[in-house]
Amino acid sequence: MNIQVSEPAAGFPVENPTESYWQTPPLPISDHRTTPHLPPTAEYCIVGSGITGASIAYKLLNANPSAQILMLEGRTACSGATGRNGGHCRAGRYLSFADNLAKWGAEEAWKLEALERATVRNVVQLARDLDIPCDLVASETADVFMDPVQWEAALANMKAREDALAELTSASMPEESAHDDSIRHEYKIWYAEEAREKLLFPKALGAIAFQSYTLSPYKLVCSLLEHAVQRGMNLQTNTMVTSIDCLPASAPASQRRWTICTARGNIQANNVILATNAYTGALYSPLASFIIPTRGQIAVVRPGSNISGSPVLSRSCGLADVVASPYYHSRAPGLSGEGDIVMGGGRTVAPGREQPVFDDSTIHPLVSKYLTTQLAIYFGADTWGSNPVDPVVQEWTGIMGYTRDTEPIVGQAPRREGLWICAGFHGHGMALAFQCAEATVQMLMGQSDDVEKWLPQSYKLGRVPGTGFE
Repeated sequence: MNIQVSEPAAGFPVENPTESYWQTPPLPISDHRTTPHLPPTAEYCIVGSGITGASIAYKLLNANPSAQILMLEGRTACSGATGRNGGHCRAGRYLSFADNLAKWGAEEAWKLEALERATVRNVVQLARDLDIPCDLVASETADVFMDPVQWEAALANMKAREDALAELTSASMPEESAHDDSIRHEYKIWYAEEAREKLLFPKALGAIAFQSYTLSPYKLVCSLLEHAVQRGMNLQTNTMVTSIDCLPASAPASQRRWTICTARGNIQANNVILATNAYTGALYSPLASFIIPTRGQIAVVRPGSNISGSPVLSRSCGLADVVASPYYHSRAPGLSGEGDIVMGGGRTVAPGREQPVFDDSTIHPLVSKYLTTQLAIYFGADTWGSNPVDPVVQEWTGIMGYTRDTEPIVGQAPRREGLWICAGFHGHGMALAFQCAEATVQMLMGQSDDVEKWLPQSYKLGRVPGTGFE
């Protein structure tokens, strides 16, 4: 991805963010404070209550049921990027397989793909195991290409993947994937005629289809938070962390290693886990110029008269064109907002590509126009039909953390024992964060050697200039 920002960009969540479709109405845990006052100490302090923070809390309590966990959230529960995304849970690493193979080699390329596949599978399994009412729907998804350059690149990636599969050995990929025959049959290629017939996009040059899911990320995460609170976690919403400070080596051994500063008071903790995505640089300065705050925008629109209720909308789609490459899915029968189309992306139509931007209290008018009108153009007037009287249901924005090299950051800060980072998901957190949380918890539990077997090397904090590893 093209990241053009050069200056450091560190900041905090703004007040009065736009209201997300998923957060309407807010769930009871939204403004939860387990105790009226902040506890003075904590064994583990998780900053951030999105999919990353909630997953870390859940996994940490599974690993250590007696863990003393404090979670701090600057706004309401799950009010950041997770509660504002497009509702997809889908992998997609195949689109960069050739580059990964050339840059990292076969083992790392397969690790990158395997982690996304495991994340999607395990998030879905978790929702089912805990019977979380998060509007989970299994559906076929398709990346649809309308730009010949991107279509040829996609085919080249599929060819590179096919060639690598032909040479596949257990030594060249994670053990889990080496025995998973589904990776050989995961993707279906539809060329122009078939793609146009199945998807009703008259300008489609081709598409690649695979299994995916849609869900309400807000309901998923809020249920996980409730689960953790019931097991003893102290959740404090509307409690902005303004700084974290390491105690000097001369401090008494009885004191905790870190002081977490908030407007409501300070807390001492042995371990601080930053699950803060775009806002991480404000609390750990070496990442201020590496994680770029990027504003994403979503619009929920009602379908045109001719396509309303069409089976074609049962698939979710990513649309690759030369302008903005948006994505969408339609709310399934039986769900609230049945038939509503959730449309995201389009930030590239705005000057500056919405980078660096921390303000999710407003929407961009150019992106709004694109998102609320583009599907009718893609499908064509005859297929789309006439617009409803009130075609736009809701619009909102959210702040993502884009990294300079497109990969997330997972690990302990050097010479900062007890400070952990799990952030920078590059707009793809639903297919990354759950397994990155698993890696973080395993490392917290002293199982770094096990993590080395499956966590991509390219996720490690040590690659970031200025972190002190060099």
